[in-house]
This record gives sequence, C-alpha cells and structure tokens, in this order.
Amino acid sequence: MIRSMASVGVFFIALSFLCAAGCIAQETGLEITSYGTITYIDLEGGFYGFIAQDGAQYLPLDLPDEYKQDGLLVDITGVIDTDVMTIQMWGQPLRILSITKHEGFTQSDSWYEGETSFLSPEEELAITTLQLRSSTALSKTLQDCDAAIAAYAAELKGKNLQGPDAQGYLEKVAKSNPAIFEVSLLDRSGTIIAVYPEKYSSSIGSNVKNQTMVASVIRNPAPGMSEYFETVEGEFAVSIIYPVYSSSLSVTGYLSVLLHPALLVESSLDSLTNGTDLNILVIQPDGTIIGYEGSLPATVSDPSAIQKIADLASSPVGTYPAGYDMLSLGDAVPSGEDKTLVYWNTVSLHNTSWRVMVF
Repeated sequence: MIRSMASVGVFFIALSFLCAAGCIAQETGLEITSYGTITYIDLEGGFYGFIAQDGAQYLPLDLPDEYKQDGLLVDITGVIDTDVMTIQMWGQPLRILSITKHEGFTQSDSWYEGETSFLSPEEELAITTLQLRSSTALSKTLQDCDAAIAAYAAELKGKNLQGPDAQGYLEKVAKSNPAIFEVSLLDRSGTIIAVYPEKYSSSIGSNVKNQTMVASVIRNPAPGMSEYFETVEGEFAVSIIYPVYSSSLSVTGYLSVLLHPALLVESSLDSLTNGTDLNILVIQPDGTIIGYEGSLPATVSDPSAIQKIADLASSPVGTYPAGYDMLSLGDAVPSGEDKTLVYWNTVSLHNTSWRVMVF
C-alpha cells in the first residue's frame, strides 16, 4: 500500500512538472511580428498557412475566416506555441495576437487614365519619377514609425499600466519621433489612465471609446491608424494605437500615440522637390490635407484647422488609388489655374490610405 501510494505520488509530481513545463512554454513562447503571405496548403485535407517574408513557415491556430484567402498579404503578430499538437505537420504553430491586411506602397492595378496636358518626355519622366520617390519615401516613414510603436507596445507586455514607471515609459515613446506630441495609455474600456506630456494630464479619466480608432481596437484588438481628427485636447492629429497584452495574452489596455502627420510628411519628402517647379500634396481620399512639400499657399498648410479640398472627394482621386487626370485643386495651386495635371498614388498603414499627389 505504501509502495502504491508512493507510485501515485511520483506520478502526480511528474504530472506537475509536465504541467509546469507546458505553462512555462506557453508563457515564454517566442513572439514574432512579420508580414508575409497566407497560403493554402493542399495537405491533410487542406489548410491555410502563413509564409513570412524571410521564408519561415507558420501554422495559424486561430486564423479568422476573412483572412483565409490564398495569396493574401498580411501583417501578423503572434506567439509560437511549441506545446500544441496538430495533424498538419507543417510550419510552427502560431497563436495570433493581431492580423491585418498588408497595405504598404504598391503600384495599384486600378490605374485611372484621365485627361492630360502636353508634357515633353523630360517633364513626364520628372513627374512620374517624383511620384514614385515620394510614395516610396512616405511609405517607408510610416512603416518605420509603426514598427517602433509596435516594439514599444510589445515591451509593455505583462507590465502594470498604472505603475510608477508608466510616465517615464511614455516619455521615452514620445521622444522617439519628432512627429509624436502625445502618448497615452488606455484601459480596456477606452479610458485614459496615463498621458505624456504632463500638460495633457487633464485628459486622464476621459473615456475616448467613441473615437473611431479606439472603438475599432476595442472591438478587434488589432493595431490601427486613424484618419485626421480633432483630439479631446483640441489638437489635430492622427493616432496609431496598439493593444497591450498581459503575460497570459489577454488584452490589458492600449498604447495610443498621437502624431502631427504634416511632420511625418515633411521628414519624408523634405527637399524632394528642390530644383523643380513641382509640388507634392498628401491627402486623405476625402480631400483632407495631411501635408505637403513644395510651394503651396499658407492657407493650405494651416495646422490650426482641418483643411480640405472638397472637389477631390468626388474626383477620381477619391475612388482610384493611382492614376493621372486634370483636377481642380482650388487654393492649393499657387497660380490659380482651374485645372492642373496631377499624378497620384497611394500609401497605406493598417487599412488607412493617403493619396500622394504630384503636380
């Protein structure tokens, strides 16, 4: 009887170690963030895998139905789960933390060919080259900024968002990019619980769940970038927001970063128009001005209000991601012409698009 009880004791001790090992593996699983392709794998009855940009293969364990599309480019963050057993025997099992369609700079197939004015071969080369250079530069700036914010959000994993170190952490995030002017932490309900700099401390306790981007990330904990909007402090900004996770991978809150988009545009496009008579204007598809480079009237670049070229929303720019046409730009054209030849393309971050117009 004693021997039997001892055997049972050994069994439970061994089982405890196995459970502990499983818990530790789950807790300390390697987190990856990458973009790549959702691929249909015709094995074991068929399933969808994720092939990262570096060729690594992952088996998403909880891929949402809307992402089950062969060839779909996505941005994905997840934790490798080495303990789970699967029948597919393909790739590393990956528990998804967030997933969005990858929409970096691309030359769209939806190219609009509208009216044109006479351009010499040299002029056409200059405007199309500037269009490509400006779109590529702005896309890289957005992606780099977003990657840095994602890294900061990952550092908060498992930390007390209302702890004494929160303020210093937010200060570090704010000083990482000149375009950032406010960083805040939100709890799960969308209430601001910490903010930097201190001059915005009056916003602590404000619930911002009705802001479109905050409502979206609460509903679906995936990173996002807002459209241009007025903040509760009366500033005009775009926000990039990331969910923050506990060590057990549940959402504990959100890291919200407010930026002046004109400064992002300026840092990307600075001096690209030097030596030319061309201008670059970055807008939302609804005509809202994000930023510019070149010689545009001061009324267009006023940062104290949301400026919009209303006619653009109903023009091909509002519908097509790329193309050229003779467009009415209103006060944005220094010479005041009724219509100007414009080439445009699109850069996107987290499904929010900006048009990059060259004229």
